[in-house]
Amino acid sequence: MHIRRLVKAGPASHTVSLPKKWIEKNSLEKGHNVYLIEKSDKELVITPELNTEKQEQKQKEITINIDKKELDTIQREITSAYVNNYNTITIFGESLADKVKQIRKMLHDFVALEISEQTAKSIIAKDLLNLKEISVDKTIKRMDMIVRTMLKDISEGVEDKKFNYETIVFRDYDVNRLYFLLSRLLKSAVTDSQLAEDLHIEKTQILPSWYLSMNLENLADCVKHMCTTAGKINKKELSKIKPILAELDAQYTKVMKALHSDDKKLADEVARQRVALVKRCTSLITKNTAAETVELAENIKTGTTLISNIARTVLDKE
Repeated sequence: MHIRRLVKAGPASHTVSLPKKWIEKNSLEKGHNVYLIEKSDKELVITPELNTEKQEQKQKEITINIDKKELDTIQREITSAYVNNYNTITIFGESLADKVKQIRKMLHDFVALEISEQTAKSIIAKDLLNLKEISVDKTIKRMDMIVRTMLKDISEGVEDKKFNYETIVFRDYDVNRLYFLLSRLLKSAVTDSQLAEDLHIEKTQILPSWYLSMNLENLADCVKHMCTTAGKINKKELSKIKPILAELDAQYTKVMKALHSDDKKLADEVARQRVALVKRCTSLITKNTAAETVELAENIKTGTTLISNIARTVLDKE
């Protein structure tokens, strides 16, 4: 925080000095305009540029050398570049030919990131996304609907293994893409007050929105793992697990209802149900229980904890 003293500059105005570091960071010089935006009776925002369609957006570029790197490291670096809002990502290296198929797939994992140029030793991906056109609420609701159908499929079809594992995987992939999109959007809004205003999101809701999206993404992963494990368990064991999965599905429906209606009483009810569901999972396990059944029970425990985390976002909202 900077403190400045008002200096009377004439019969109808006062002046205030601006921090030198802020001026240098925004490349301002004598004679440049700054803009004052009255946010409330007690808040005045000073910005070096107006938010107009004519204002040229600053372009961020990054290069990633993939030589002597594992694919998972490369994927993490690409993910970091996307979330940090780089508009151009150049991937290069002598070993590109051996990894090009996997890298192209990584790039396609992100919304509006398109390959614009490719040579034998480099790939250039361009960002075609306008962050201001994205709705945080609508994106979260899309994630919710996908997770809802995933849970419904496994809870209703687990005993006879009627769920389609491939469609579950595709839906988890869609949730991942939306999560990275929201991470990028919300991280940009932290440092860009004008973007936060355009998105109609209060600064105090940026962290809760990200935490919510993270738990939705983790829950989708959890359901995918449940499907993998359930495919290895016999019908008799699955018949014992089906009621617990049905309860998990009901918990999720309740918590999202609480979220969309700001119902703290219902959110608290969901949070309290976690302990009982964990106990039910634990009661399934004996010394003779198959490893796959134990793993599925642990997945369900993780799922109810993630749902409880979502309830926490409702309870903590002011």
